[in-house]
Amino acid sequence: MTTLQNNSLEKPAWLFRAQVEQAKQKTALLQARRMSERPIELRANNLHVQTIVDTEVLLVGAAGTGKTLAILYKLNRLMWQFPNSRALIVRKVRADLAFSTLVTYERDVLGEENPICAGVQRENRRVYRYPNGSEVVVGGMDRAGAILSAEYDFIYPAEATQFDLQDWETFIMRLRNGRMPFQQVVADTNPDRPDHWLKQRCDAGKTTLLNTYHADNPRYWQDGDWTKDGRDYVLGRLESLTGVWRERYLFGRWVLAEGAIYDEWREDVHVIDKEQLPKPDNILRRYRAIDFGYTNSFVCLFALEDTDGRIFIYREIYHTKTLVEDMAKEILALSEGEKYEATIADHDAEDRATLERHGVVTIRADKNVSAGIQAVQARLRVQRDGKPRLFVVRGCRVKLDTALKEAGKPTCLQEEFGGYEWSDKARKEEPVKQHDHALDALRYLVMYVDAGVQAVRVGEIPNIFEF
Repeated sequence: MTTLQNNSLEKPAWLFRAQVEQAKQKTALLQARRMSERPIELRANNLHVQTIVDTEVLLVGAAGTGKTLAILYKLNRLMWQFPNSRALIVRKVRADLAFSTLVTYERDVLGEENPICAGVQRENRRVYRYPNGSEVVVGGMDRAGAILSAEYDFIYPAEATQFDLQDWETFIMRLRNGRMPFQQVVADTNPDRPDHWLKQRCDAGKTTLLNTYHADNPRYWQDGDWTKDGRDYVLGRLESLTGVWRERYLFGRWVLAEGAIYDEWREDVHVIDKEQLPKPDNILRRYRAIDFGYTNSFVCLFALEDTDGRIFIYREIYHTKTLVEDMAKEILALSEGEKYEATIADHDAEDRATLERHGVVTIRADKNVSAGIQAVQARLRVQRDGKPRLFVVRGCRVKLDTALKEAGKPTCLQEEFGGYEWSDKARKEEPVKQHDHALDALRYLVMYVDAGVQAVRVGEIPNIFEF
C-alpha cells in the first residue's frame, strides 16, 4: 500500500478530499504561473516602465515599438506578485480590444494554452482570473458602468489618445484597491496632434512620458541591424506611408498634417457617444454612402439627418480584401429594419451593378472634389448654438481590419481626418489621394444632402451628376 493510501486511512475522508483539492489547485497555480512567466527581452523605456512607480505614465512611440507588450508584461507580473490585486485593461470602445490588445496578452504574455485564458472567447471576455485571487478586468468606456464601479491597483488605457480628459481623471480616481504598494495608470499610444490634451498633460509634468523606438523592439532590431521582420514592416510598410501618417507611425512625432484640409476636426467636438444620437422622433432621413475598394478599403457610411439638418455617421464598414457581393450582403444585414432615402456611391459601373444585383440600389455621387471639401468643412465648423453640423459616433466601425491596423494605416473615418492634406500646400486645390476612402464617401454624402436631391432608382432618369 502506498504512503498516500496509508495516510488516507488515518485521516477523515473530508480532510483527505480537501488535501487532494488543495494539491490540484497548487498544481494549477504553478502551471499557470510557469506559462505566463516566459522570458521576454525588454529594452530602453520598455524596460524602464517595469520599475517606474509614478502614478501616471505614458509610453509613446511609432507603430511597432513594443509598447503594448511591455505594459502587459508588467501588468501580468504585478498580478502574480501581489495576490488579490485588481487591474483594468480598457479601450475607448470595448470591441477594439478583442483583435488587438487581448491578442497580445493571451498569445505573447499569458500563453494561449494557459488555464487563465480558458472558457471564454476574447470577444466576450470580461475578466481574467488568476489562481492567486488577482483579477484583470476587460472593458470599454462605451460601457463604462460595467467597469468603473470597481476599484483597481493598475489601469492600462490602450490607445490613450482616444480617451478624453474626463476618462483619464476617472481612471485616476479608481486607483484605490490598495493591494499593491503603489497604484498606477500606465497607457500607450502613437503620437497625435501636438495640441492633444494628453501631450499637454505630459508637457505640464502631470504625466510621465516615456518615448519608445523601433530599435527597442527585438523583433525588428538585433545586433545593430534590422531583422527580416523589421525590413518587411518598418522599412517596407511603414516607410511607404506619407504625410502625417509617416511622421506619426514611422518616426513617432506629435504632428498635425502640414496643409491639413480639415483642421476644424476635433474629436472632443465631432465624436459623440451613441446615446447622443437623435431620438426617433427627431430623425428626418437616413442615407448610405459608398466608396469602392478591394486592395484599398471598401467603405460604407450609414448616416442619419436630424430635423435641424445635422448629419450623424452612426455605422461604418471599412475593410479591404472583400468582394463587393459580400459587402452587399453585409450592408443589407446591417440595414435591416431601416429605411434609406438614398445610397450614394462612387461611379464604378460594375461594382454598382453588383450591389444592385444583390439588392443595394445606388445613385452616382457628385464627385466635385473642391466643392465637396468645402461642404464638409462648412459642416465641421461650430455654429452659433455651439455645435457643428456633422458628427461621428464613437466606435461605429462594424469590424476592425487588423491588416490595416498592423500597417499603421487608418481603420475608420475618424482616423482619416488628421492625415488628410493638400498636395500643394500653397494652392490648396487637390488633396493627397491616400488614406481618404471614408472621407471620399463622406464628401459624396454631404454633397447629396446639401444639394437636397431626392433619391431616384438608377436608370429611371438621366443622372444629373455626370462629369
